[in-house]
Amino acid sequence: MEALTRLNDPKIRLLLGLCICLLTALLLDISQAGKALSRSVLDDQFGFLHRYEAHPVTNDVVIVGIDEESYKTFNEPLALWHPYLGKFLQAMAIAKPAVVGLDIVLPERSYEFLIPQYDQSLLQGLQTARAQTPLVLAQTVEVNGEFRKVYEPVVAASGGNTLASVMVCPDDDGVVRHFDPNRCTVNAHGSMLVEKMAEHLGNAKPGTGLVDFGAGQPFEYIPFAKVLEWQVQGNAEQLTGIFGGKPVLLGVVSPLGERVNSPVPLAAWDPSRHRIPAVLMQAQMLRSMLGGGMIRETNDYAVLALTLLAALFWLGRTGWLKLVAVAAFPLLLVSVSTWLMEQGTYLPIGGILLSGLFSFLARLAFEGVLQLRQRKWLRGTFGSYVSQDVLHEIMAGNIRSGLVGARIRVCILFADIHDFSERSEKCLPQEVVSLLNDYFSEMTVAIHQYKGTVDKFVGGGIMAFFGAPQALECPEKNALEAAQEMLLRLRHINARLQEQDIAPIEIGIALHAGEAIIGHIGSELRHEYTAIGKAVSLTAGLERLTKTLKYPVVCSDSVAKAVENSGDLIDCGEHAVNDASFHVYGWTPPLLAAI
Repeated sequence: MEALTRLNDPKIRLLLGLCICLLTALLLDISQAGKALSRSVLDDQFGFLHRYEAHPVTNDVVIVGIDEESYKTFNEPLALWHPYLGKFLQAMAIAKPAVVGLDIVLPERSYEFLIPQYDQSLLQGLQTARAQTPLVLAQTVEVNGEFRKVYEPVVAASGGNTLASVMVCPDDDGVVRHFDPNRCTVNAHGSMLVEKMAEHLGNAKPGTGLVDFGAGQPFEYIPFAKVLEWQVQGNAEQLTGIFGGKPVLLGVVSPLGERVNSPVPLAAWDPSRHRIPAVLMQAQMLRSMLGGGMIRETNDYAVLALTLLAALFWLGRTGWLKLVAVAAFPLLLVSVSTWLMEQGTYLPIGGILLSGLFSFLARLAFEGVLQLRQRKWLRGTFGSYVSQDVLHEIMAGNIRSGLVGARIRVCILFADIHDFSERSEKCLPQEVVSLLNDYFSEMTVAIHQYKGTVDKFVGGGIMAFFGAPQALECPEKNALEAAQEMLLRLRHINARLQEQDIAPIEIGIALHAGEAIIGHIGSELRHEYTAIGKAVSLTAGLERLTKTLKYPVVCSDSVAKAVENSGDLIDCGEHAVNDASFHVYGWTPPLLAAI
């Protein structure tokens, strides 16, 4: 029970809310709930860097592409392209590139059973090329997950120990973003093609991580048939100028070749397609190694710390400043993350964004619930005291309720039914109750009409005040107008009483302006918004003079001065009120006299 009582403490509730936000942030990090969002942002960052912030690569990769024209030029199946591959390798021997990678399916057997000496052109090309430049041969994967065998004399002719896997490992959404041999079980048993090529490049930085898609411009390629044409022509100058000292990749770029999903389009000849030839992904991985290396992922503990830090959006009241901070938070986070990526570090921001958003919305919901409870409480507190218009202003926050108590100058109105005690003794209880309900209903409407606050009903009396909780320019004027309206409504009440053969009633109204303590007073079980102070008791004493002076309304000198004696106030001189001498004015409202 004590624990439940402590939950009513605002500080305890705020602390509990912060703990919930921190726990949620921890769960978001552990469950990687923001993974999809992080990937979406990452792909956009890759696209931005690739399109607008691409950095040049020294000694960039050159791609020799086997395209549709190559297939049309050479009629044999690719598996029987031994003579053409031999000529290509002879061309590479002339060009002397830094390294040559063959990202194609190489023969797994001899074809000399078809044509004698058919393998020799390929084997001789490999031997000639390896004498001038390092070679790396692609080893593809069978459907069963095993490496496809390559004809042993081909491996030997290339120099031995030249085989490397060309399998790329996509993320679970099918998009290739990482270079990490261990992401594919089969690659754990050997080297990757680009990894082995990088070993022959002195400035390369092999390693694992995200592929740097900001390295270099979209790829162009040299047609395979064009390279053979230069070789046949003996155009050493052209070959050396294009390939000399550079890493070269031979692969299939036609739609018939293997393709992978990329976060950015890499083919210059197909600038809108994200499904690209696999050789382009190999080339981009090699580019990453030639530049600053693979993009490293931020330490998990650092990401967790930032995710927990974002939960602090729970703190602080919701206002314009916080809304601006929440709006700027994703932009700032994306900007910082993009800048870090340019420096070679990847910060996944999905979980951080979700943590900040959850904490902000949780605080917004918390404040919304509190506001609803406050509005309900204010409605219950002021609903019977003030008019609906004033109540709406209080609930909207345009009028301060003053529940904590304040000393305010107000004009107090006290009205009482003359000889009510004797009348109630002679009537049936239900008649008394019916009369009072009708009377108080009409009087309340009159008071609310002029922005007054009904304080209490006592017997046949009603007390109200003007100037709180809504401040008025001249509360005395509002009080006089309300008194006039009360007397006009009293005529309607008496008309109804006469229809029932019931004697009419007379009332006296007293007004006095002065300082009073206004506040919400009472216990937890029963309380009311009321005015207390000397001015209240003086007003009640003034009301008794209405019978003596024969005026329906009497008011003090403070009221008369406030309205500058307007409205035909009659000076009645000094009178004793509560053992004190008061200057009193009598008033018969003009509208009442005119009827």
